[in-house]
Amino acid sequence: MGLTSQIKNGGWGALAIYVYSLLVLLYWDIPLISTDRIALVAATVPALAVMFTVVVANDWLNDFWAGGNLKRSTATILRITGENDFFDSAQQEVKDAIDDFDEKGYSHHVSILAGILLAITVPITGYVIGKFVGLFIGVGLAAIILRVFSVRSFRELNQLAKQMSVPYEENYENQ
Repeated sequence: MGLTSQIKNGGWGALAIYVYSLLVLLYWDIPLISTDRIALVAATVPALAVMFTVVVANDWLNDFWAGGNLKRSTATILRITGENDFFDSAQQEVKDAIDDFDEKGYSHHVSILAGILLAITVPITGYVIGKFVGLFIGVGLAAIILRVFSVRSFRELNQLAKQMSVPYEENYENQ
């Protein structure tokens, strides 16, 4: 997956971090952010940091978020294929399913981490801006953000991990 593909697949999670960072930078008068253009560029740093983290820790994140389902699917595939190198000898449909998991997994990891990051920072920002009223509003927004980004992406990632072995099962049931 190339850099442009990774940026495109960062999705709504990266966009939410960017917008949040931009609003924070524009709200506070930070001496180094002297123009709106600098704020537009500086707001990309947190989103790019999350995306870079996902690229570097992709295998660990796959194991952490979808490890059980991923291991069950892999065990099923290994049982069916006799523990051969199943990816190279697989049909194109199976290779596409695995590549689809990798590509969608990247965007789901970005969304999960974005949801967690925003759920932590939004209440803190709310407290700094509006004391306890801001904190309560921030906690409410954090619950919504966690539900929209992290929980949904976590469920979809686990569903993708469960479905990885389906093409193998369908192919080898008929033989």
